[in-house]
Amino acid sequence: MNKTKSYNQKSACHRDARVRCTRMIIRDAFLELLKEKPLSRITVKEICALAELNRTTFYKHYKDPADLLNTLENEAIDQLLTLIEECAGQNPEQILVPVFHTLRQHYDLFECFVSADKDKSFPRRLAVRCFEKICATARQESDADSHTPAEPLRFSYMAGGVSGVIEYWLQSGMKESPEIIARTIQAFHSSLA
Repeated sequence: MNKTKSYNQKSACHRDARVRCTRMIIRDAFLELLKEKPLSRITVKEICALAELNRTTFYKHYKDPADLLNTLENEAIDQLLTLIEECAGQNPEQILVPVFHTLRQHYDLFECFVSADKDKSFPRRLAVRCFEKICATARQESDADSHTPAEPLRFSYMAGGVSGVIEYWLQSGMKESPEIIARTIQAFHSSLA
């Protein structure tokens, strides 16, 4: 009985590894194509040819290239939110510095997201979700329910500004250091307090 259980666990582990490997191959091929042309011109056939996989394999994981892009963006945002959680207890500038270091470290990926995004929703979604996490953490630590009628407006204004800063920073080649970007955002935020 234990041998059967052990075999089933190993088999499941191998399946999981194959799935992760297949997804990585699909994603790498997709990102290569995304560097060359806009999302609207990338086909499943091209992704599969570059990945050396058949279309059925692609469709087991994603509906289409837009679904693949959305999945990649959401996973990247989720990883940044995890990073924010790990920095709980620090001020917003100290939380943003590692986030911006991660953005810089994975510049190629995030730059692809911004350039592929015609409606510019990625920087906005990134900023909104990060600020929501930072604000929620700050509220939990202060144990105060400080909702005022103006707070959602202030939050929306800040998230819009931060998304603009992120978009500018990515499109301009990230010339400024993560520390300078975080300090600038903190200064903007403080001036609204």
